[in-house]
Amino acid sequence: MSTENSVVGGVSFDLENLNPGTMFEMEGGGQLWLRVCAGDDLRDIRKKTVQKKKEYKKIDGNLQRLTFEEVDDDLQSQLVWDFCIVKWEKFFADEAKTIPIPCTTENKLKLMGRSLIFSKFVGDSLTTLRGTIEAEEEAVEKN
Repeated sequence: MSTENSVVGGVSFDLENLNPGTMFEMEGGGQLWLRVCAGDDLRDIRKKTVQKKKEYKKIDGNLQRLTFEEVDDDLQSQLVWDFCIVKWEKFFADEAKTIPIPCTTENKLKLMGRSLIFSKFVGDSLTTLRGTIEAEEEAVEKN
């Protein structure tokens, strides 16, 4: 009996979108899709924002080479927030809810930088999402 065409159990992956984000409902009805930045994505951001530097100084009369990393913290934060915030729906720029706020990099950064409610919600939701991912990884390791 051939099982070539039959599938029993297993896991499927969308190879075009391995980290699509998880939806979180905000008070008032807005929805926000977030994802954790890790692995290759975090390495890519570090490559864009961290430079290795060398400096030579005399220490106790001897010339020493010191190496250190210089980090563009602002750019790193911008890239991480842009990555983690995938999309949103039902975000409005007026009380009448007639002017939708587009989910652009500029608007993501504006909300993260200037709205305590939004940035706290994003931070708390990402913490929850990380905990969920860690719990799932532990469950897989036990099996």
